[in-house]
Amino acid sequence: MSRVSRLRSRASSDERGVAVVEFAIVLPLLILLVFGIVQFSIAYNRQQGLHAAAREGARVAALPQTTSSAIDTRVRSALSGVLSPAEITAATVTITPSGSQPCNTAPQGTHVVVTVSVPNQLEIPLFTKQPLTLTGKGEFLCE
Repeated sequence: MSRVSRLRSRASSDERGVAVVEFAIVLPLLILLVFGIVQFSIAYNRQQGLHAAAREGARVAALPQTTSSAIDTRVRSALSGVLSPAEITAATVTITPSGSQPCNTAPQGTHVVVTVSVPNQLEIPLFTKQPLTLTGKGEFLCE
């Protein structure tokens, strides 16, 4: 075996562990990045679901003779595909203008606004759970 081939084989055997060490250093960052993207995607999906439920509630609220309890029921039923039953129960629905029939007592041309908020948490590995409140808003013109 020539001197050059011995040096090449020695260099390649010395560098075998370098890749493992680099991978061990980079792996936690990759895990953090991937799970962070997944958690933010889930939170964004829930945020969009809250907006859709609030718009549905505002659409119903814009009709005359609609009661606040009917609006609340419609919003919570629209949340059924987005949130768990416990989260739906914890959700806060706010209707502006307030009252038992928001658009019935308001003058024509008034906007009815329905806001839905729910507590949430971001669970990213290597970090503590971060509390987050997601809010959706819908607005329609009273008829």
